[in-house]
Amino acid sequence: MTSKYERIKNECRARNNALWEDPDFPAVQSSVFYYQTPPFTFQWRRISEIADIKNACFVNEAENFDVVPGKMGDRWLVSCLGVLHSLRNLFYRVVPADQSLDKANGVFRFRLWWCGEWVEVLVDDRLPTINGRLAFLQPQSSNCYWASLLEKAIAKLHGSYEALKYGTRSDGLSDLLGGVVECIPIKANSTSELIRPQQLKTHLDTTCIITCIAATSAAVAQHKNTPERLPNGITLNVNYR
Repeated sequence: MTSKYERIKNECRARNNALWEDPDFPAVQSSVFYYQTPPFTFQWRRISEIADIKNACFVNEAENFDVVPGKMGDRWLVSCLGVLHSLRNLFYRVVPADQSLDKANGVFRFRLWWCGEWVEVLVDDRLPTINGRLAFLQPQSSNCYWASLLEKAIAKLHGSYEALKYGTRSDGLSDLLGGVVECIPIKANSTSELIRPQQLKTHLDTTCIITCIAATSAAVAQHKNTPERLPNGITLNVNYR
């Protein structure tokens, strides 16, 4: 049985290699900001209109993780994508490897964990820009655009890019890795006990994916999109594993 992804690609090829436009997540302002008034006027551009397509790529096996939030992207999502990128077997479950910018006909597919099951999300490659530059997640130097397109798939699933402003690292890890995310404080406070070494070993023995984070309060983090670094070199609000 032909998948929706293959059917769309075949239809585009039959129309002289036309570029697909997603009717379910159109290139309009409400796809970026649904409830609030956008602070900018966004122009939607395909990747071929943003980058030199000959030097750009969808994903590169040898690339280092160099995704940055851009002017309006969210650091919590960058942090979650960093974890996904480090787990290559899981990475290619979410980001299928059989895709490239030059043969895509403008359509890309991703798999995300949604309501207890893996769902395939299709997006076109029109991305919101401000003054010709990507407004949200983008590569810093690698010229690989999987993260920008995956962010769009997550935004589509949640209804808009604006909806991601209310996301959390736990939500992001669940969407990308599947299953349930549990937050365990390493430092005891008034509402929780200090984690015991045996608990941590049990999680490791059951092949849980464990990350660590030095977090600021949600109120502080919400108003800062620039990473803060501690004297020991650890960056606040970033998942380490």
